[in-house]
Amino acid sequence: MLNEPNAASDRIPAAAVGPTLGMSFHHVGVAVRSLDEALDTYCGVFGFEQVSDPIDVEPEHVRVCFVRAGDVLIELVEGVGDESPVRELLERTGAGTYHICYQVDDLDRAVRELRAKRCFPFKRFEVAGQEPRRFAFLLTPDRQLFELCEAPSGEIGS
Repeated sequence: MLNEPNAASDRIPAAAVGPTLGMSFHHVGVAVRSLDEALDTYCGVFGFEQVSDPIDVEPEHVRVCFVRAGDVLIELVEGVGDESPVRELLERTGAGTYHICYQVDDLDRAVRELRAKRCFPFKRFEVAGQEPRRFAFLLTPDRQLFELCEAPSGEIGS
């Protein structure tokens, strides 16, 4: 029999884990082989709402499109070209969850503070014409991939 957690006693106090750096959930990235086929599934089969046109993110060698499932934003990510890390991932594991993205109010400060906590930033880039515009990919100390995106000024914590 599974032990039911006691919500009051099993929680780690916020002071023990430190500040959240103004981080809030932004989206989950899902690696897909074909953006068009994924849109057919996510919108046509699941009934999710497409909330952006496909966007080429050249620094990352990907093409992305956002869909919304209730309050959850999902970024469908298709690899473009042989240099795409998404293509490499798809060859090894198939389609599926690629990363979680957290929105922050100050990308530089968040990256600095996370680095001090043993997270490894390995890629920063900007996407013109898309809000949020500045992004960073990092690895947690146990090598889980996550992304930070900077909120448009005034959106978080202002």
